[in-house]
Parts: sequence; C-alpha cells; structure tokens
Amino acid sequence: KAVRTLAAKACERYSESSGSNSDSAVRRAASATIRSICVRASSQMQDGGSNDVWRKVVMPTAFIGRHDKDPKVSSLWKDVWEEGDSATATDNRDGTFGVTLQEQLLPYLVKSVVAALRSLSWENRIAACAVITELAEANVLAPTPRSTDDNVSVHSSDRFKQRAYASSSILSECVKIIRRSRVWAGKADVVKAGVMIAGKWASIAAVDGAGESRVILPIVLQKDCQDDLFLSDGWFTLAPETTNDKTEDEGLGCNNEEPANNDDVLTFENEGVLDFASENEFPEEDQVTDIDMDDRNSSNGSQQVTFAGFCRVLCDQGLRTNSNETVDGILPYKAAALGGLSSLLQSLCPSAESSSQQAVVSQQRAVYQLLVPRLFAFVKEKGAKPPPPLLIAKSLESLASAMYNGVGNNPSSDYDNALVLLGFLSTETDQAAWTVRQTSALAAASLVANMASTAMRKNDVITTVLECASKSLNDRKFWRVRQAGLELILSLVSRVGKQRVSDVDSESQLLMEAILPYKEKIIDIARQSLRDNESQVTATASKITLTLAWWP
Repeated sequence: KAVRTLAAKACERYSESSGSNSDSAVRRAASATIRSICVRASSQMQDGGSNDVWRKVVMPTAFIGRHDKDPKVSSLWKDVWEEGDSATATDNRDGTFGVTLQEQLLPYLVKSVVAALRSLSWENRIAACAVITELAEANVLAPTPRSTDDNVSVHSSDRFKQRAYASSSILSECVKIIRRSRVWAGKADVVKAGVMIAGKWASIAAVDGAGESRVILPIVLQKDCQDDLFLSDGWFTLAPETTNDKTEDEGLGCNNEEPANNDDVLTFENEGVLDFASENEFPEEDQVTDIDMDDRNSSNGSQQVTFAGFCRVLCDQGLRTNSNETVDGILPYKAAALGGLSSLLQSLCPSAESSSQQAVVSQQRAVYQLLVPRLFAFVKEKGAKPPPPLLIAKSLESLASAMYNGVGNNPSSDYDNALVLLGFLSTETDQAAWTVRQTSALAAASLVANMASTAMRKNDVITTVLECASKSLNDRKFWRVRQAGLELILSLVSRVGKQRVSDVDSESQLLMEAILPYKEKIIDIARQSLRDNESQVTATASKITLTLAWWP
C-alpha cells in the first residue's frame, strides 16, 4: 500500500507542477519516482489495490506525460508506459473494453485528458491535444469496425458505447475551448483534435433523429438546430456578453510561453526530492473515483455537438475581424480554424447506396447556405487592408468542401447560381498569390463535380469552365496551379466518364452532347500539357485523354 500511495502522490505532484506553479524539478522527480517503481519493482504494478491506482491514475498520467515538453521527463514517462503495458493489461477486468491498452484504459485516459484541457496551463492543454490526436489517429476515438454480418455481440456493443461516450466527452470539451474568444499558443491543436473526432463520427451520425440509438453519439445532424452549438442550447441566439468566458477571455491575446523556470541546468543527479514528510498516510479511497460511462449528464459526460453549430464556430474563429493580426499566433490559428472547417465538411460524404443519402445532402445544403455568404464576403473584401492570401486560400478551400450534390441550380441566388459561382472563382484565378489561384481552380473543380446536370449542360457554364482552366494553365511558374486547371477539366469530362453514347443513361448522354462541341479544344489542352516538365501535370493530362478516348 505504501508504494501505491507514493505513486499516487507522485502523479498528483506532477500534475500540480505546471502553469503558474511550474516546477520542472518536481516534475522530473515525480516521473523518475514512478519510473523507478516500474523498472525495479514491476511486480507492484500487478496489484493496484481496491481502487486500481496503477490503471486509473499512474498509466493515464504516463500516457499524457509522454508528451511533456521536457525531453527528459517525456523519456521517463515513455519508460513507465512501456513497462506498465504488460503489467496492467487486462481483459475486461473492470468493465472496460478493447484490444489495445489505450482502449482498455480509455475511460481513465479521458478523465485525465479532460482535466488537462481544463487546466489553466497551456502546456497541459497542448499535451492533452497531442494525446487526443494520437488516439484519434489510432481509431480509438472512432466508431468500432462494423461486423460483416448482422450479428453484433454484446462485447462489441459495449465497446462501441465506451468509445462513443469517451469521444463525446472530449469533443464537447474541445468545442467549449474553441468557441472562446481568447487565442493562445497551441489553440490550433485543440481545433485539430476536435475536428478529427467529429470527422470520425460524422459519417455514422443519425440525420434529423433517424435511426435513434440508445448510445448518445458525439455529433448530430439536425436541420432544425442551426442555432445550436450543443443540441438544444440555442448558443448562436444568445447575447454576446452571455457567451463570453469571463475567466479566460478578457481581451484577445496570444501568449507563447509558460512562466520561466530557473532550473535549465538541472541535472538528473541533483533533481528535487518529493517531500512527503508533511503528509499523513494517503488513503487510496480519496484518490480515484470510478467513471460511470452511462452517466451522460455528469460534468465529464457527453454533450452532443451539432454538425452545423461546430461548422459555424470554426467559420467564426477563422473569419474573426476583432483580433489584432500583428499578434503572434493569430494568423496560424485562423488558418487552422478554416482548415478544420474544410476537413469537417469533407467528412460528411453521402453514399449513393445509403438510404439516408437525400437526408445527408439536405443537411449539406443547409450548412452551405449558412457558411457560403460569409466566405464570399470575406474573399471579395477589397479595402485598405485586404485579408491575407493564406486566409483567402483557406476560405476558398472551405467553399470547395461545402459544395453539395446538386449545387448551382438556383438562378435567383448568387450563392447557388452556377454561372455566378464560376465567374467569381474565375476572377480569383487572377490573384497574385499562387495559392489563391490554385485553390480557386480546385474550388471550381469541386463545383463542376457537384453541379446539377441541368445547370452543367448550359453553354455559358461550359465556356466559363474552360476559360477558368485556361487561365490556370497559362501559369508557367507554378506547376500546382497548372495541375489545378487540369483537375477542373478532368472534373468536367468525368461527369460523363468512360462510356460510349450507346451505353450511357439519358442524363449523361445529354451532358455528353453538350460537351462534345468542345472536345477538340479539350484534347488540344490535354496534349499540350502532356509535354509539361512536371510529372503530376502530365499524369492528370493523361487521365483526361484516357477518359475522352471512350467518347465518339
């Protein structure tokens, strides 16, 4: 029991020695203490006591500690995690599920990660984001793989539930941080972590409550909740003063450093010693509380994030105008927010075979109508100080990702008129920044790929597409711009595909007949591009010629 008490106290000291209380000597001593126990007395880790201190406290702390900014501390925690892997691995010993140790410890990892995200230390938040990204990339914070048959075991169901509740807890905490107005070094990592989790679950989220499940999923698709950030909270309708976080958001700023430490020359031999002399015997019962994954309304429980609400928050953060662009970290954060918006929109891909395809497309259309007017206004802003090219390129990338199947079929709306959209994107190909020229051509390619067939068959539309592509192909300096122009042409001919007239359906045949008068021009463009010095440009040109080879 004394060893378990020492380990629990060392973890507590490590967690407390950050932020304004930062003390690297204590952090090194705490991590070195735990490592010594794991290496020299590994048998102790097989007995965690009634509260299983090793699995519920030490291993989660070690998993986060591996991302400590101090290389020596990080190395010590890596040793603890590796040594404890085999000693603490178990098979559903305490109601947790999974194959890997990370998944078996997921409820306890989530509790530690949420505590780190709520910490006043930005260093702890950054480490927590690194852990979230690692778990998401390993598909631990993602839906479980679906069975090939209709039989779903109880174990698989419980495993799915554990992942859903864990993902929901972390996602809701990330969204709460993102929506705050203050920008700090590392907040972009929170955006990346939150978007990764939301993207993993958006593909299986129920649309407008269809297919209700007993499991609360982290993200929902609701057309009638466009003013909600969390389900039914009406966050976007609240007055600005009620949505500010008074404890963290008093003014904008971006601080890059934690309080300075004076122990840069500290060596392993003279590290501080943890002093437990003033502490009474530490009762294990006070250290660990079990996490009830079914407690959906607890402080660490799940709050469902709405897809449209999360997109709006990311758009607000990326296009914010009340921040000082000269402050370090503001521009990268805005770019990260817009990049996250693009990734989140791309994660919602309706399947043609799915029964919910039309419902998902309807959700995409609703999100498009929410975001595109703001993105248009931002890109077209021409003033004494226009937006940075990086943000314009990211905005165009988000615009491309927002395109839904059937876009451009509403002549009465500038934001849903195919010819207006193409004309706008064509003018952006004349911008000085090559990244803007590239993304505008790629956005036009996305528009063509998703455009309604009735709009695509118009001669004015096809002509504008070829003009936009020609502008990009005239760029002799940046091959990525030329490739983007060819991608635009490829998206045009791919609407018909490698089919002969006798084999295509009536809709594709009408589209082919509309494009056929321009076939020779397209072939000439592709043949000229085959002589390009860049291999990726010639590869795209080859795809165009191969597709047209099947045409009459």
